[in-house]
Amino acid sequence: MTVSRSKRFVFVNTKQNVNKKQVFIFGAITASGCLSGAFLIALYIEYLHNPIFHSFIQSKGIFL
Repeated sequence: MTVSRSKRFVFVNTKQNVNKKQVFIFGAITASGCLSGAFLIALYIEYLHNPIFHSFIQSKGIFL
């Protein structure tokens, strides 16, 4: 049982068993989202600082 700081509300966890598969799937989805975000940031930084990569991307019709 957890009591909030204001001590007005009491939160009781009625579900003691958490399905490990659900936790694993949620963690995998979160991790893949973080990795794809990091990849896109790295790609954008490379796009900004490399004129050859910049012209290659624009020649393919992709404008970032």
